[in-house]
Amino acid sequence: MISDNVSLKTYNTFGIDATATSFCNITSIEGLKNVLKANQNTPLFVLGGGSNMLLTKNVEALVLHINLTGKEIIKETDDFVTVKFMSGENWHEVVLWCLKHNFGGIENLSLIPGNIGTAPIQNIGAYGVELKDVFVSCEAINIKDQSSKTFIKEDCTFGYRESILSLIHI
Repeated sequence: MISDNVSLKTYNTFGIDATATSFCNITSIEGLKNVLKANQNTPLFVLGGGSNMLLTKNVEALVLHINLTGKEIIKETDDFVTVKFMSGENWHEVVLWCLKHNFGGIENLSLIPGNIGTAPIQNIGAYGVELKDVFVSCEAINIKDQSSKTFIKEDCTFGYRESILSLIHI
């Protein structure tokens, strides 16, 4: 459901009281695809956890708040685990969840603000560990045609606080 004139104060970590002309809370991939298809000629502003950004004025666009949550253990052995996280999961909460389940490898990345969805874009890192060290793949939705594409680690060409995903404009 699209709402008009929504305050973004609670959707950004600085608590700036900017207003979105239009706003949609995205809670499913199907919902995201439907909104994208119905608003192909509408200016869009994609919003995750609202960190690493500063709103300096009202947003005159349809704000898509990516609030896709969920986690799934894909594969687990004695030495290795693969977990799928949805893009709207809070990064620090994911670190805490992994620690609770004895899944090591990302504990140095605790307290990094934001959501999972932006982690591969920025190749987040701290204390000698970067996302690329534990990353397997991510699935993206093309804004223009709503098709899905999976990017494996090698596709992402991770660098210092960047990846190919930060350069894609679709």
